Amino acid sequence: MAISSSSDRHLSHFVLESLPPMIYRLEVSQQPIRARMCGFGDKDRRPIDPPPVVRLLVSTADGTPVPESSVDHSMMIVHAGLWSENRTEERSLVINPSSIPTQSTGPSSTVMSLNAPSCTRNLMGHCTSSAYVLNNNLGQQGIYFIFQDLSVRTEGTFTLKFSFCDVKGLLVRSLSGYTNSRGSVAAEVYSAPFKVYSAKKFPGMTESTALSKAFAKQGIKIPIRKETRYRKTNNEETRDPTNEEVPESSSSALPTSTISDSKVSETTVESTGNDEKRNHHDLSDDDTDTVRDSEEGKA
Repeated sequence: MAISSSSDRHLSHFVLESLPPMIYRLEVSQQPIRARMCGFGDKDRRPIDPPPVVRLLVSTADGTPVPESSVDHSMMIVHAGLWSENRTEERSLVINPSSIPTQSTGPSSTVMSLNAPSCTRNLMGHCTSSAYVLNNNLGQQGIYFIFQDLSVRTEGTFTLKFSFCDVKGLLVRSLSGYTNSRGSVAAEVYSAPFKVYSAKKFPGMTESTALSKAFAKQGIKIPIRKETRYRKTNNEETRDPTNEEVPESSSSALPTSTISDSKVSETTVESTGNDEKRNHHDLSDDDTDTVRDSEEGKA
């Protein structure tokens, strides 16, 4: 037996009225720091480092926190958008350089394309994340949204704007004919400014954070790096451990040159003594008597 639409509307009204009003709030648990621009290629991806992580906090109208186990997060999502450093202008779109009209290369040609330049996405990757109930590096449970593959095409300083939406709640309200004055976005938050470098100026990826490692152990696909890789830039200087001076041991009494000279002298003396002995043994018996007679005559 089919249920009429009026019954569905009555049921949705009952469900909506029985649910207590929820207050949603977002906080950025892991801020982005830097990234290398990925350019306008189709396959080049340079993820923002470290991966931005957003946490959802739910409370009732009187401010009482709602446990994560009591929240139906099956259809909750957060969308990430690219904004300017001062959070006043959206930067999610950028003009594709390949679409800019150029003059023909002929010697006397003045023909130019009349097509307007086309725009393309400036923020690449998965801009929407589903909810995950995870334990952070301190063992505290929470509802998190993870953006591990976001990348930016152009160089500059930006911020990320995160917008939360409960799709299931919107469906219930739409079936009941209820309209929310705030629209589909129930909470918003901005990240701290982060810098996107060109390939030559990029200082390198940072070491993976404790939060990223904790999420990776729970099955989240986050790239984990064990060592920090830095590159020298114009404004930053890094220390090369291979160029550090190692203090000499106090047990060495003489410099290397003195030791080598003394060894050479000893070698020379030994070689001289050996030559004299060798010359003495090389004389015959007659020569030896002649030498002895001459010495006695002189005496």
